[in-house]
Amino acid sequence: MATVFRTKICGVRLAEDVRAVEKSGGDAIGLNFFPQSVRYVDPSDPATGALSELAGRLGLLRVGVFVNESAVEMERIAGSVGLDAIQLHGDERLQTAASLRQAGWPVLRAIKLPRGPFAGELMRERAAPWIEIGCHLLLDVDAGAAHGGSGKTLDWPSVAAWAEANPSIGWTLAGGLKPENVRQAIDATGAVSVDTASGVECPRGVKNEARIRAFIAAARG
Repeated sequence: MATVFRTKICGVRLAEDVRAVEKSGGDAIGLNFFPQSVRYVDPSDPATGALSELAGRLGLLRVGVFVNESAVEMERIAGSVGLDAIQLHGDERLQTAASLRQAGWPVLRAIKLPRGPFAGELMRERAAPWIEIGCHLLLDVDAGAAHGGSGKTLDWPSVAAWAEANPSIGWTLAGGLKPENVRQAIDATGAVSVDTASGVECPRGVKNEARIRAFIAAARG
């Protein structure tokens, strides 16, 4: 799968968040369906469907973020809420992603990496099977049981080295990105696609329009 967006604001929960992303020139939103997350939205709540419908009307890509759900349940939620892509951010098995891909869903797979330097071989081990079945990679810091949203950054030189050696692979950079560092991260890694959740919040779990605007402006250069 080719790169699906340039800027994604993940974990939106309110209509004003969606409007802020569109108004700022963003490309995509993430709706978080992991119940333990501070950014969780209930897929059975009509307000969640309305949020997705608004995003679609404004031309934003709608990505559902899931952790350890079955392929059947993810497809059911994606269909009922109205999603454009599915993001796997847990410990899902390859077969789960393969099933979604066979059903025609674009799939983003979070590849969880250490904070410190890592070798290209580690990326190959963790990413190759997912690439083979057509998943788009989302590189994030391993946050353990929290499954993302840690606010911690990856080792950008390690990402750059891997990316330079694998120019044909589509990937998105996540992990601790915010208005203050996203341009530096893009320049350091060569990323053409970036994703943030906590980096545009104040307080935690609450999106801030000024930070969304600043993040997207910096990312777009």
